[in-house]
Amino acid sequence: MGRDTLELEHDYYLKVAELYDTVDLTFPMPSSNTQRIGAIAESRFTTECLERNFEPHLPTTPMPWDFIVTCPAGTLKVQIKASSRKSSVNTYCINSGAGCKSKDVMCETIDVVGCYIIPEQTWWMIPRKEIKGVTLKLNILPDSKSKYKKYQQNWSIFYE
Repeated sequence: MGRDTLELEHDYYLKVAELYDTVDLTFPMPSSNTQRIGAIAESRFTTECLERNFEPHLPTTPMPWDFIVTCPAGTLKVQIKASSRKSSVNTYCINSGAGCKSKDVMCETIDVVGCYIIPEQTWWMIPRKEIKGVTLKLNILPDSKSKYKKYQQNWSIFYE
C-alpha cells in the first residue's frame, strides 16, 4: 500500500469521524428545566442500579414506567420522579401524576416510584401501592415523621 493510499484512507476515516461528531452535536437535548431534572434523575438511577448489580432497561416504546429493572426481587417497573426545589424549609414536593388514562393518577402497573431530590442527592424508593395522592411531600430531616420517611435511601424493595 502506497503512501497516497494511506493518506486517502486516513482522510476518509477523518471525514467519517467528523460526520459522526456533527450528528452527535445536533442531537436534541432536553429543552426545559423539568426535562433536564428528569434526565439527571434517570441517569443517576441507572448509575445506582449498575452499582448494585441490577440491570436497568429502558422501554423501546412509550410506557407509563421509565425502567424495567432486573434485580434480586425479580423484574420491577420503575417510574422516576425528581425535584430540585423546596416547598418549605425541609420538604420537597414531587408530583406523582403519570398515567395510563389520566395525568392525575399514576398507572397501577408500576411497582416502584423512585423519587430523587437533586440538591440533597437522596433517593426515596416508594412502593406504588403506598402512594395515595398526586403530591408526595418528602421531608429530608433525619427525625422527620413523614409517612414516606422509611423509604428514604431504602433500596430494600429491589432485594425482597
